[in-house]
Amino acid sequence: MKSTNQNIDNQQLNEVRQREIFQIRLRWLVNLIASVALCAAVTIPLAAQGKKTTPRFVDNGDGTMTDNQTGLMWEKKTENNVNDTYSWSNSGTAPDGTLFTSFLARMQCTISTDGTCGLAGHYDWRVPNISELQTILDCSKPNCIDPVFGPTALSFYWSASTFSAAPGIAFGVVFGNGGVDDVGKTPTFYVRAVRGGR
Repeated sequence: MKSTNQNIDNQQLNEVRQREIFQIRLRWLVNLIASVALCAAVTIPLAAQGKKTTPRFVDNGDGTMTDNQTGLMWEKKTENNVNDTYSWSNSGTAPDGTLFTSFLARMQCTISTDGTCGLAGHYDWRVPNISELQTILDCSKPNCIDPVFGPTALSFYWSASTFSAAPGIAFGVVFGNGGVDDVGKTPTFYVRAVRGGR
């Protein structure tokens, strides 16, 4: 009897997970369609007038990128940090993994082992939520991200978004194929910090 109840619980959890992933993908698709429509609405009239359009992503020259569409500022990866990986949680559910205690702590200047912290004079960096992370997916580009973002590992990147029915699972995106996925919080994966927004 316990095995049957456990199978039903696992089945229900899987159904909830699939619905949540579907909703995230649907929001991403709606945002993508809106972005394409907005881009076309702005680009076509400006092109007809012979005016130059502003690029969506601008390299700020200080280790950051600005997204002119969302107002978000993103960390630009380098050969020195592109392969750094972090765990979301050490306890299994809480934000107590190296993603928060090491990476984000350095970005926010709550710790500094070598006297340097923050990025480009900003200290309000955070882990992006899944919707924000999806805004930089562009599978028309190599690795599903604009090359102006610098080197990108072809793997899972953490978001701050947790699976509501299973607090030990977080969402992220897989650069390389543009997929949205969810994984347990204890393995180590990649991250790209963000700040600001509209």
